[in-house]
Amino acid sequence: MLDVRDLKKTYHQGEVPVHALRGVSFRLEPGEFLAVSGPSGSGKSTILNLIGGLDDPTDGDILIDGRSIVTLDDAERTRMRRSRIGFIFQFFNLLPTMTAIENVTLPLLLGGTARKSADQRATEILERVGLGHRLHHRPTELSGGEQQRVAIARALAFDPVLILADEPTGNLDTKSGTQVMEMISALARDFGKAVLLVTHDPRSISYAGRVINIVDGLVEAA
Repeated sequence: MLDVRDLKKTYHQGEVPVHALRGVSFRLEPGEFLAVSGPSGSGKSTILNLIGGLDDPTDGDILIDGRSIVTLDDAERTRMRRSRIGFIFQFFNLLPTMTAIENVTLPLLLGGTARKSADQRATEILERVGLGHRLHHRPTELSGGEQQRVAIARALAFDPVLILADEPTGNLDTKSGTQVMEMISALARDFGKAVLLVTHDPRSISYAGRVINIVDGLVEAA
């Protein structure tokens, strides 16, 4: 489902090249939960940005459902993100003036779904993540764990094939973090999603079915 092939990314600080990734390859299948771990500056976030189509690799390729995203233009990448990739961020990225249901409905409306259908879909997903009683609460009225569950519901709104999670427990206490990781694990196990988690948290890593370690822009040998 996700095929990362010899991915390389080089930045420049003035005339000095910085090799963030130096040839990373891995595959991720539907229903599989993969964690990418490594120290700060190892290239973890760069991998996530490239797979999400937010940046271009210097070399290599990224295929989602057999289609290279490297060759897509900006409009095609935007459509890919809206229809095939769900994002879960450390800082939730919820719109503060919108309620839980409005935050989940928004990507559906942007994708052309009718209001009634979008509301029905958002309500269904929020109920699945245990927030059926919080539909009309704004982010400031929700706990950190509840906000992250809204973010998970939003990521599932258009039924993506791939979920990208970037340090999803970084702003949560232990109890809330455990609940969120159990929910993310269920995305692969119960929903059949391909889940890619980027984290340095050993507790979060323990939920993954497979782990790769990135060190100095390379996959560390097992």
